[in-house]
Amino acid sequence: MQLPTIGFLGAGAIVNAMVTGFCQRAGDVPYPLVVSDMRLEACEALRRKFPGRVSAAASLQECVDRSDWVVIAVWPQAGEEVVRSLRFRPEQKVINVMFDKTVEEIRTWMNTEVKTMLHMIPGTYLAFYPGPIVQCPAAPEAAEIFGHIGRIVNVESRYQAAVFGSVTGLFAPIFAVMDRVVDWAAAQGVPVDAAVSYVTGMFAAVCTEACGKDREGVHTMATVSTPGGINMQALELLEKAGAFQAWQETLNPIMARTAAGIPRD
Repeated sequence: MQLPTIGFLGAGAIVNAMVTGFCQRAGDVPYPLVVSDMRLEACEALRRKFPGRVSAAASLQECVDRSDWVVIAVWPQAGEEVVRSLRFRPEQKVINVMFDKTVEEIRTWMNTEVKTMLHMIPGTYLAFYPGPIVQCPAAPEAAEIFGHIGRIVNVESRYQAAVFGSVTGLFAPIFAVMDRVVDWAAAQGVPVDAAVSYVTGMFAAVCTEACGKDREGVHTMATVSTPGGINMQALELLEKAGAFQAWQETLNPIMARTAAGIPRD
């Protein structure tokens, strides 16, 4: 059976991660990949990195013409101009990864009514880890393809997808927590390399353990510790400082931005 060709409009960090995931972690299903970008050097870099798997289109339109699936991953501020300039085919399947655009909005820019169109939220971790990929609405064909590089999380509405889109804003703060803890450990006299290795490894191990839990399991991990132990002490100190509430409150203005104009129902 001939595998469908996946084309990417844009060659930024997210596309690099997805292409890397397909080429390095999903070699048993060698989907043909076509990349395109106004920066031709970015496309050439991916072609050279994965020869035989990735081809670089000379233009965005060439990428659309050669693809069965088209992933729109251009800068959101350029999205309307780019989509209006392209000619799509009715049988093509289109995936939007622009965080602040809706499928309904993009359809009004297209010259052709395509049958299949959905929104996805991938992450740069797809280059090395099968992390979550939000999909809205559920699309079994897309899940079959992209499930080779990530774990599909289906949501019913674009608003719900925006909730998870907002959560991605916590990537940098999570790195910042590790950064500050490394600084603290080093200030206590621990070698910096050892501090980085231990702190990042500990966070990775804890997150891996959490991934196997349901809601009750995660809540138990977050609230139940040995009475009088250091984990309980840390929980109480951070709770008293309002640290956990601050994380939740941080998401509110991010959600207001991510879900702007998207109806809740």
